[in-house]
Amino acid sequence: MNDNIKLTNSEKSLIKKVIIYLEKSQSELVEKISKILLTTAFENRFTLQPRRLKELGSEEVLNLKNFLQSLNTSQVIEIGKERALEGLGEKPLLSLCKIFREFFLEKIKPQEVEILKAAIKATDVYMASYLFGFIHSRENQTLKDQEQLRKALSTALDRQRRELFIKNHAIHTYINGIMLTELKGNITYVNPAFIRMWHYNDPVEVLNLKSTQFLGARDFTSIMNVLQETGGWQNEFIADRNDGSSFDLVVSASLIRDDTDQPIGIMATFVDVTERRRLEAQFRQSQKMEALGQLAGGIVHDFNNLLQVISGYTSLELMHTAKHSDRHNNLMQIRVATERGKGLTEQLRFFTRQDTGKAILLSLNNIVQETYNLLKRTFQPEININLKLDQNLRNIKADPSQMSQLLMNLCVNARDAMIAGKSTIKKEFQKNVLILETSNIDIDEDEASQYLHAKPGSYVCVKVTDTGVGMHPELIERLFEPFFTTKSDKTGIGLGLAVVYGIVQNHNGFFDVHSKIGKGSTFEIYLPVFEEAAKKSAAETAKPSLAHGKGAVLVVEDEKQVRDLAVKTLKQCGYDAILAKDGVEALSLYKKRKDEIDLVVLDVVMPKMGGWECFHRLKEIEPTVKALIMTGYTTDGSVQDFLIEGAKDVILKPFDLDTFTNAVKKILGK
Repeated sequence: MNDNIKLTNSEKSLIKKVIIYLEKSQSELVEKISKILLTTAFENRFTLQPRRLKELGSEEVLNLKNFLQSLNTSQVIEIGKERALEGLGEKPLLSLCKIFREFFLEKIKPQEVEILKAAIKATDVYMASYLFGFIHSRENQTLKDQEQLRKALSTALDRQRRELFIKNHAIHTYINGIMLTELKGNITYVNPAFIRMWHYNDPVEVLNLKSTQFLGARDFTSIMNVLQETGGWQNEFIADRNDGSSFDLVVSASLIRDDTDQPIGIMATFVDVTERRRLEAQFRQSQKMEALGQLAGGIVHDFNNLLQVISGYTSLELMHTAKHSDRHNNLMQIRVATERGKGLTEQLRFFTRQDTGKAILLSLNNIVQETYNLLKRTFQPEININLKLDQNLRNIKADPSQMSQLLMNLCVNARDAMIAGKSTIKKEFQKNVLILETSNIDIDEDEASQYLHAKPGSYVCVKVTDTGVGMHPELIERLFEPFFTTKSDKTGIGLGLAVVYGIVQNHNGFFDVHSKIGKGSTFEIYLPVFEEAAKKSAAETAKPSLAHGKGAVLVVEDEKQVRDLAVKTLKQCGYDAILAKDGVEALSLYKKRKDEIDLVVLDVVMPKMGGWECFHRLKEIEPTVKALIMTGYTTDGSVQDFLIEGAKDVILKPFDLDTFTNAVKKILGK
């Protein structure tokens, strides 16, 4: 590979911006890498101490940063070699590549496409060099190991007294398959790992078969020619086991020589790489999902602009329409449909941001009802699901996505407990019943002292009760430990209840678990009541109340209908409106008329120049510029960045006109 990457001045400039993003969130990236290295510790070739794994997190980020500064791939190749010798596994290494890509996709703004491309390109080159060095070192080590084993086998053939010892300890216990053949290809020995790999019952079944069928070759002569010329031979193919199943296989062969260096046989080693191929496929799938997320982000942006126009003009019409008239009712139906569309875009936002949204005021009854509707369609018909909802349930402030995940994890856990107990529990408990229940609970000092993390106050309780196999007290004590599971490897990894624990803690709640063997289990989740009246939805408000004021407002928006709506609303409220269809035009107007412009209303995603760059250019012209940011697609991080950089407020499309005018009035004052 080339030692250095040749880049244009423009590409080098982009790489410098990538470094800035890396430095800005360096500690966060270190924490993510350290965490994944710790969770995949048992995937390494050698056991690495937790302290060393944490150190590797900082080192890996520093190595990436050094590469971006020097663009020297030879140094990265050496790092890959060192990691291979240290014992880092393939799965943690692939996870590292995924983390770097996800980091830049998350941190770099969607409108900064060229910077994102440069970051992804540099990351791919970095990881390609890293993997090159890693694999090269692994191959060299494999050849050394194979050579040592070959010499041991040569000695064993001549020294009968040591043959049993060497076979038992060097070959018989080898984790990969081994096959010994004569120079003509007749099989003389296969180890137990070979028998297990190919699904045979006895070595005798193999000894009379042709060796070529295990080597993935048509004839043995071609293999011998390569061995005599190079001393080694390798092949990768999809092999068929004795029972007809298939697996991915890498086979390597070398000559066995005696003390006079004469070939006396052939040793072939077989490595099942099915799991590695599966991990590689998962990594490729994750890249597809990232691309899908970016596509969905664009859909959210465009769809929110459409909803903004529909919602805005509907609000304007409602202001001049008599209540309870047919026209008013028709407009209200449009508003209800717009609210539903807004809910869809909110769900897409969660997907494209890969986060769980914000805490909002909600009734847990709605989440339980949605979960119930989903379970009725997806759970087995023999599971009876009952609802017991308190119709006067008080509100909580929570992330609805996390609440849904909490309930779903508990219900899936309950379902598995009931299905697992079909043949073990007594007849009177064989009915599969899942009960979802909500209630209001007030807890005093004495009751709070009985629970960990509990405080006196008002709570909403949600109970999930099943008629499953139940649990021993010892099991309940370990229930919420990450990776602890009583399920088989195919049905559970031990993270479901650990996630429930984390969600409850994040919402300042607590839980209790009751269970008896043969009589099922009950999970009680307590979440604090949020004492605030729920806000009425836009569909419940008959007429919006627009805030009036005075001042000149520069509206920067590429979508004409949204731009016209904003201007019409501002003028109706007493403001002077100035139009700009993109960031370039906005800068030109601001330079000429900055003394008369009181506020800039700025869209984020626009052609020619996006809102982020335009905002910074405006600050260069006037550091105290007042800006109201509006966007139909963004992440929590970028919203926060705008506010940190000096923007006065951020509103998300589609917004109500009263929300828009109130934000303008709040910024400009009376």
